[in-house]
Amino acid sequence: MRIAAVTGLYDVGRRQIDGRSVDDYIGWLNLTLRVPLPFLIFLDPAFDASPIELKPDDRIVRVPRDDYFMFRQRAAIEAICATSEHVNRRDIAFKLPNYGMLVMSKLEMMKRAASETDADGLIWIDAGLSRFLPDLTGAVPRIDASQLQGLRVGVNATQHLTQHMRLGRLPRRMVGTCLTLVSGGDFYVARNFAAELSDRLDFMVETEWLPNGRWDNEQVALGCMLFRGGLPGAQILAKSIGWANVTRWLFGLPIHNRPIPAYVRWRFLVDEVRTLATPKELCYLPGDFPNRQFEQRFQPAG
Repeated sequence: MRIAAVTGLYDVGRRQIDGRSVDDYIGWLNLTLRVPLPFLIFLDPAFDASPIELKPDDRIVRVPRDDYFMFRQRAAIEAICATSEHVNRRDIAFKLPNYGMLVMSKLEMMKRAASETDADGLIWIDAGLSRFLPDLTGAVPRIDASQLQGLRVGVNATQHLTQHMRLGRLPRRMVGTCLTLVSGGDFYVARNFAAELSDRLDFMVETEWLPNGRWDNEQVALGCMLFRGGLPGAQILAKSIGWANVTRWLFGLPIHNRPIPAYVRWRFLVDEVRTLATPKELCYLPGDFPNRQFEQRFQPAG
């Protein structure tokens, strides 16, 4: 099985929010590119790529930021970020709409990458994920074809999402909270499913979120789709927050599990009570992703 990595680096003005500069990200990206996989790196045509240290098999793909589906919804998204009562205004996805649109474009980058490589599988790896990765020098993927058979999407979910799976309810008010349901730092997609996965996300955003004044990041979007049955062939590969666990899984490394602090356990308990008290008509339910409507609108790839 051949696996290619996909990442992207765009200047969305993040420095003004939390001090992280483009130069910081280039440094982190150069360390991330040491992961022994061929990378497709998505950049704006105006981006100076000269400081990026490519391996022989790495390749840059130039796509203007405004060509992505999410950026074409700018007016609606900026209006929600500015006026909606259903947003977490402390989170960068709402403080900096360009950031939210960029992270929600990860799946479209995977879709575009699928036409740029003949690899069997794609793994998204954030440009800055090197901060959470061990040294993989000389490492080789340990996952074989039999383990990837039938796997379309592999994600690192969180205890928060798995709790809602157990309860069978995910309140729709969760959209806008920016709570991590699925790690967006790294995830696996079978190449022949990448286009459909991106289309599914766009479909949910265009037909459900934006018309109802809802917006959030890719971690919440993927979690909602997974919970609702909108990711056929998906598997939860690890249950923790972040820490590059899908990349660790690919290379056969121990999964990083942080102990859950007492205050988080208390928040889980409070959330469980609130969720059970939320009427079903105000919740997403298992299996309620509109697969039929999606299939009527799209001709899914693969």
